[in-house]
Amino acid sequence: MQETATLLHVICDYVAGGMEFGEIVNRLQFHLDAPHEVRIHPTEVPSLDTMAIGFVTAQYAYAPHKGKMFIYGNAAPRRDSSKAMQSNIDHGIKYARLKNGVKIVNVWSEFAFGFVKDDIVEFRDIDCPASGSQFRSRDFFPERVAQIVNGDISSLGKELAIADIPDIPNNLIAWTDGFGNMKTTMRKSDLIKMGLKPGQSVQVILNGVSMLGVIAEGGFTVDRGVLAVNAGSSGYDNPFVELFLRVHRMSEKTAAVRFDYPEGATEFELKAL
Repeated sequence: MQETATLLHVICDYVAGGMEFGEIVNRLQFHLDAPHEVRIHPTEVPSLDTMAIGFVTAQYAYAPHKGKMFIYGNAAPRRDSSKAMQSNIDHGIKYARLKNGVKIVNVWSEFAFGFVKDDIVEFRDIDCPASGSQFRSRDFFPERVAQIVNGDISSLGKELAIADIPDIPNNLIAWTDGFGNMKTTMRKSDLIKMGLKPGQSVQVILNGVSMLGVIAEGGFTVDRGVLAVNAGSSGYDNPFVELFLRVHRMSEKTAAVRFDYPEGATEFELKAL
């Protein structure tokens, strides 16, 4: 038995404790050669939120870790098509290997690999049925993921162009945490380029709502009820900017509430005052 368990992050738009997640984990365990040596960690993202898939993928992929790490992300971008799909055909899965050795299998979408694009050293298609089941996430995808974790790369197909992965714009909502604070795709370096400094007042326009905020060193450096625009806890060396509204009770209106619960990839505007 290996000394350090392999870590497999499973990021899906299903309820983490729900039946769908349970069935997916069951199939992964079934197809793994040594399931007792693989620790599966499920992460739930909002339904159809492909931005969250890409964002969480990167946050996990760049985390310090021991042993091997794999990531499987699944949220299909169904909003981009209103036509019926013959035989339930849909978006397939792709494979990426990063400089740090982390291996990723994500359902293909505009944002799935954008946050890790600069560190991809191998980008491949995966030979996997794209039709024939309404629940590909259970019936087809886990077997391919498990094969790769097992060290079997026979399902990897043609090389794909890393340059074809869309870049991530820096003016989108990426993730809303459990306290109603919103992580964006804007970086700390973007604030510096804009000449914005701590203490400076700004206007945030998001989801049809305009709100005054202040550039801050952190969310707790402002008074209660003040919208802080600050480098947050995600993004490592160049943190992503958060919209952080300090509240003392969850019954108060959080940033997410004030901006009417924007979905992932919703655009926002930041103006200096």
